Amino acid sequence: MPPPRPLYSCSSPSSSSPFSLILRCLVTVVLLLLSSGVQGQGRLKLTVLSEDRLQMKWKEADGPVQGYKVRVKPISDVPQPELMLTTTRGRATVAGLDPGQEYALQVLVLNGTLERLLAKRRFTIEGLREEELIRSGGREHRNKKVLPGGSSSSGGSGDMDDVTEALLGLPTVLYQDPTPAMTPTTTPATTTTTAAAATEPAVPPTVSAVRPPDGPTEKPQKDKRKRKKEKDMRGRSKADNSQDEQRTTQDKPRKTLPTQPVTGGSTRRPFECDSDAAADVVLLVDGSWSIGRTNFRRVRDFLEGLVTPFHIGPGHIQFALTQYSGDPRTEWQLNNFTTKEQLLEAVRNFRYKGGNTFTGQALIHVMEENMRAESGARSDTPLFLVLLTDGKSQDDAVAAAQRLKNAGVEIMAVGVKNADEAELRQVASEPLDLNVYNVNDFPLLSKLVARLVHILCGKIQDRSIAKRMEPRPTVDPVLSYPSPTDLRFSGLGSREVRLHWTTGLASLAVQQYRVVFHSSEGQSPQEVVVPGSASSVLLTGLSSQTLYHVSIFPVYEDNVGLALRGTVTTLPLATPEDLEVTPSSPSSLRVSWGAAAGASQYMILYSALSHGEPDDAKEVKFGADQTVVELGGLAPATDYSVTLYALYDEDPSDPVTAIATTFPLPPPLSVQFPMVTHSMLRVSWVPGAGDVPGHRVVCSTNHGSDVKQVEVTGVNSVLVQNLSSLSRYLVSVQSRYPHGLSAPLTGNVTTLRVPSPSDLRVTNFSGSDITVHWEAAADDVVSYLIKWISLSGGDLRQLRVSGDSEGALLEGVEDDKEYQISLSALYADGAQSEAVAIRYSTLSGGGPSSVSISDETAVSLLVSWVPPNAHVLQYRVSHTALTGAQDAPESTVLVAGSERRVELQSLLPDTRYSVLVTAEYRNREGGSGAAQGKTTSLRVSSVSVVRSDHSSICVSWRPVSAVNAYRLVIQSVKDKQQKEEMVDESSSSHCFTHLEAETVYRISVHSRLGSAEGAAVSILHPTAAAPARIPTHARMHPIHNEVCPEVTIRNSIVKGFDMMEAFGLTQRAHSSVDGVAAEPFVFNTLPTYTLYRDVQLTQSTRFIHPAGFSPEHTISIAFRMLQETPREPFALWQLTDNDFQPKMGVVLDPTTKHLVYFSLDYRGEVQELTFDQTEVHKLFYGSFHKIHLSVSQVSVSLSVDCQRVAERPARPLGAVPTDGFEMLGKLVKTRGPNSGSAPFQLQSFEIVCNITWSSEDTCCDLPGLRDEESCPAPAYACTCSSSVPGAPGPVGPLGRPGPRGEKGEKGEQGHKGELGPSGSTGSGGGLGPLGSRGPRGMTVQGKVGPPGATGQKGEPGKPGVQGIPGLLGPNGEEGVPGPKGIRGAEGSMGPPGTTGPRGFQGMPGHPGPSGERGYLGPVGPTGLSGNKGERGEKGEPQSMAVIYQMVTQACEQLVHNEVLKLDLFLNEISRKPVPIEEPVGPPGEPGIPGGKGAPGLRGNQGRVGARGRPGKGGYPGEQGRRGPLGDKGVPGTNIHGPPGIKGFAGTSGESKLGDPGPKGEDGSSGPDGVPGHAGQAGEIGPPGVCDSSAGCQTVPQQTDPDDPYYGYQP
Repeated sequence: MPPPRPLYSCSSPSSSSPFSLILRCLVTVVLLLLSSGVQGQGRLKLTVLSEDRLQMKWKEADGPVQGYKVRVKPISDVPQPELMLTTTRGRATVAGLDPGQEYALQVLVLNGTLERLLAKRRFTIEGLREEELIRSGGREHRNKKVLPGGSSSSGGSGDMDDVTEALLGLPTVLYQDPTPAMTPTTTPATTTTTAAAATEPAVPPTVSAVRPPDGPTEKPQKDKRKRKKEKDMRGRSKADNSQDEQRTTQDKPRKTLPTQPVTGGSTRRPFECDSDAAADVVLLVDGSWSIGRTNFRRVRDFLEGLVTPFHIGPGHIQFALTQYSGDPRTEWQLNNFTTKEQLLEAVRNFRYKGGNTFTGQALIHVMEENMRAESGARSDTPLFLVLLTDGKSQDDAVAAAQRLKNAGVEIMAVGVKNADEAELRQVASEPLDLNVYNVNDFPLLSKLVARLVHILCGKIQDRSIAKRMEPRPTVDPVLSYPSPTDLRFSGLGSREVRLHWTTGLASLAVQQYRVVFHSSEGQSPQEVVVPGSASSVLLTGLSSQTLYHVSIFPVYEDNVGLALRGTVTTLPLATPEDLEVTPSSPSSLRVSWGAAAGASQYMILYSALSHGEPDDAKEVKFGADQTVVELGGLAPATDYSVTLYALYDEDPSDPVTAIATTFPLPPPLSVQFPMVTHSMLRVSWVPGAGDVPGHRVVCSTNHGSDVKQVEVTGVNSVLVQNLSSLSRYLVSVQSRYPHGLSAPLTGNVTTLRVPSPSDLRVTNFSGSDITVHWEAAADDVVSYLIKWISLSGGDLRQLRVSGDSEGALLEGVEDDKEYQISLSALYADGAQSEAVAIRYSTLSGGGPSSVSISDETAVSLLVSWVPPNAHVLQYRVSHTALTGAQDAPESTVLVAGSERRVELQSLLPDTRYSVLVTAEYRNREGGSGAAQGKTTSLRVSSVSVVRSDHSSICVSWRPVSAVNAYRLVIQSVKDKQQKEEMVDESSSSHCFTHLEAETVYRISVHSRLGSAEGAAVSILHPTAAAPARIPTHARMHPIHNEVCPEVTIRNSIVKGFDMMEAFGLTQRAHSSVDGVAAEPFVFNTLPTYTLYRDVQLTQSTRFIHPAGFSPEHTISIAFRMLQETPREPFALWQLTDNDFQPKMGVVLDPTTKHLVYFSLDYRGEVQELTFDQTEVHKLFYGSFHKIHLSVSQVSVSLSVDCQRVAERPARPLGAVPTDGFEMLGKLVKTRGPNSGSAPFQLQSFEIVCNITWSSEDTCCDLPGLRDEESCPAPAYACTCSSSVPGAPGPVGPLGRPGPRGEKGEKGEQGHKGELGPSGSTGSGGGLGPLGSRGPRGMTVQGKVGPPGATGQKGEPGKPGVQGIPGLLGPNGEEGVPGPKGIRGAEGSMGPPGTTGPRGFQGMPGHPGPSGERGYLGPVGPTGLSGNKGERGEKGEPQSMAVIYQMVTQACEQLVHNEVLKLDLFLNEISRKPVPIEEPVGPPGEPGIPGGKGAPGLRGNQGRVGARGRPGKGGYPGEQGRRGPLGDKGVPGTNIHGPPGIKGFAGTSGESKLGDPGPKGEDGSSGPDGVPGHAGQAGEIGPPGVCDSSAGCQTVPQQTDPDDPYYGYQP
């Protein structure tokens, strides 16, 4: 069957005219020109994947680039969205394209901030498909002239579309003959194929083998040149072949493959590999569970299509099949089937195995089972293995595959679906682009069959041709012209490598060696020629990290031997090490690294990271000697990616990347509010740096309705004005730098409520006018509102004056009436201050009000009051002591009428006084006001005995402030004799001496202030028993019966005790003491005594310390611990009572190496003080040491070897028992007189009665610490007057053997010895420690993951802010209590009168700040406090003013109907303003005072009643004429009487103030108030929860930003 005609051809059939021939050729040329546009300026290649998907590839730009940007823009009159994506590789895929739409494509190179056009083209999907069909037709014609390896391959997934399927049919595949030259008319261009370079079969363009990701794409023309060059080289090497062999190959006919037409109308004939070559093919099929039975049927179909085109038989192709999973299973061996029908039947019917994926085990199985001769394997036949798997191997498949490849097996790997492409590339043989395939799913295997059959057929034919080209056995050039062997490499670097080889044994000498090498990237070969005597060569000028193919040809005189070949990969260029990027300032980063050997310079690319993606990079280069640089001009608090390259000339090394963050701009350190008022706020802060140019201060309310922003320069505080009162402000302070603003430092503060006017007073009363004056409330007061009303009834009148006024004239005032006058300030923001109120009586006879007592001392009280009016002539202030004698006299002080206070002096301490202030007028006596106060106490406290003995007692007490002196009295309980002493006010202790022993004394302490004396505080304490005289031991010197006798210690006379003498440890007396031995003192200035085990030297305390211990003393002991000293605690010295219970001593603990001092304190308790310092540890090392324990009344300090070590606080020493015993070396765990002691050596032991002995004493008696220059000469030192030695003395008697000496002290460190012989090699060390953490990798923004699972339901939110109160309800039978307002200050007390009916519930106010003590007045009835209202919304000031007005009108109406008296009136209280955290609500206006009842009929003078009988305590009545002074009655009970009729004040009761009465009942509810207008809705409150104590701050809700790269898949 003749091959079909090409789709486009210029050949002329016999029936065509010349014109049609020219037209047809012209069309062909145009279409070929169109098809050349696929490359797009030689850089761009487009491949249609489907109807709407397009793959584009381009040649990557030279030099370092950051990436590529691809823009696909529709060309249309109607605006359409443009597609833009970025990638780092030279390929991209776009989807969703319209097949008929024309697009403009641009590929741009990204480098920093620069974009450079790399390639561009306009296209449509339909046009590209047509061009592809045209090229397919042209390729069908051209393929008649090329070998199967002539087509190029490109990377892809192996997924074949319609275009690829159309391109699979290659019309004719011709294999070249080995003839060097042929005419074009007989055969196409040919290439000689040898074993060294086999022709690769054809590869369709779109179904391709997997290439390395960044490998360059070689063009077919380059392949042709390469093959031609290899042909020429091989032709030269075959020059010695016989002419018969050449003639035979020239006459060999060409093998052709059946063609497959490309056009749709042609019928495609199945491809058959009609080669007569023989080959063994093993099919290794994955049968794991992941494939599934459905897909396994597709696997059978794939295998059936794979084996069908081949000739099956023992002389042709043999197929074996092994299925593997957990364990491999051979389905049939190579020699099982001899016909194609048998093989196909087996393929269709072998069973699915199932299991895991152990590819490595299966490969070993093939080598051990299928490659044996008994299995059909032929030793002279090439063996191929086709691996089909769908997943990653669960064992080591790479090592097993390498064994097969070493055995000469060529492996082709086919991956499906989830196969690991990297593993396939390691398993398969070279070249990988022909032996590795990967498809996305099992249905696509059917499209891969044709390609795989072509390639496998071509490989089998190549192996057959190579075998035929092998020389005949009779001619063995290897023997005649041997090649070098044993290729080795050394000195491998990034730019060079040294080759070594072993020369062959030949009869002919090698003239020279030609070393040819080239990189695997297709560079032109380079050649180095070395003499035949050489066996190594250094290759230089190589590229780093590149695979090089090396061939070494031996050149003989008349021939060239076979080459020794090998490959070597150069090392990568050395990269900088230890890259460290640290911030140095908000605008700079410090970059340091370890130098890279051989680098010519360094290059740094750095860019800011926004949302994890780098911004435009900046490039900077540095010299090779710089390894520490500073990158400046950066943004503060920004992540930067820093990439470092080492440059070798122009070649960069692998990059090293680190990420660091610049410091943020320093914010202010602290913010404070030193001044807060109702409208101003001073903000102070501490700058975060020393050179801050300026600051920005922003004050805003939580709801943002009031915002104030201030910019300041050069200052650290600012005054913010025009704020709203009682508003919570969030204050933020930011430092302003040239680079921007720092993070804000915030704080919360609440402005104060508006201040009230103060010092409201009446300055003149003339006719019917009252003149009032006051002190201004603030500078921003708009106006003042003055209200006044008569308490006996009348209309409420008010007057408004300007804010600049400080006085006003109140008109229409009547005589003989008492008025309530209130004053409040109004401000611009609508706020109204708390009202201040006073009472003024136009009746000449009113008394003072608000009598109060303050500034109490032990002998004085300060009495103050509010004058009733301006007509008082003088005040009579009387005071009487309420505690003490019943007939305490009354004292009176007269004060001028203009005064408002008086200080009462010469009072008794700790005494309560009743004070009565009476106003006197010119012609009569006015009313009175009373109060009570108490002077402070002069009584001392905490009197205790700190020390006592048989003749003295020392006491201490807690001092009292503001006294002059203390009087101390001690009295004997036995004979009542007493002593009295005075000490000044600075003293807090005193000692009484010369007391009688064993006597109980009463000690009393009085404090005095002038002539006043506080009550006594007394205690009882006995003195100790007097010390008894004990007889002096015959062998010891007598010890005086004194607390501290004088003794001589080392030539110094001090007060204390020589304890060595007391225990008989002297040269004269030690021989009579059992268990003690005197040691030679050759090196010591003092003799040393050894106390042996269980000696337990014991002495009576009465003998050593008959008078007790001095409260302050120093214990000094020089001792040495021995080798036999037990490892348990023992007491160097201890003092016990007569029951052997330890009361005082020094203990050494060798186990813990601690020193413990214990003693009996003044409370009779044993206190222990432990010293565990490092200096204490050396006491236990076996040398002589000296310790000093300085015991004072407050502490105990320790010195070791005359060096102060530590000090511990201690209680004063108590009375130590003298009827006990003192012991040396006593074991702590034992008790009794002979219970055991520890052996040690004692050199000196004394107790000195001062605490300075540790600094006066020396350590000259210690050999190791003796300084010959400063220490005196030892007592045993002698001088010789003559240098002539005297005559020898007589020989003395032989002495007895002395005791065994103690172990010597540790000697000094010796000199370093000579180097010894080397030891034997030690055993191998263990595993080393874990290495340091590697450098941080570069952060790369990954693709956006799928949405996460729905989170669990959150916890309930915290309670919100208190809601707003509801609107005022309509009129009802009982009014709803109003919201609680700010509590007003305590008002002045009204004049005494009969108890009226209980008033209505007033508007409760917010508790005001505590002020000065008010004037005491009679207690009126008090209603119950209302419930705390909820926090209301902040409304407009106008609406609050309307509410105030409505309440005022309601109150005025009630005044006319009911006679009542208000309990509390707001009064001005001066207090320094402080910020408050959160207001409960706006301040309420003070209630309108109730009207005073109409005056009753004035009674006759005589109706006052007899003064002799005291009446019950009540409110003062009407002031009558002063009657005779009656007897003082008992205090009356303060019980409220029944409501009386409206009348004038009743008769005055006794002026003594009674006890406070019980709390009154709740008043009846008043009539409903006028309903207020509904307030406008307030602003939205801040979100809760809000802790008012810590401040509130609104946190903005965090929302995830949109990802601009969502859905992008390059």
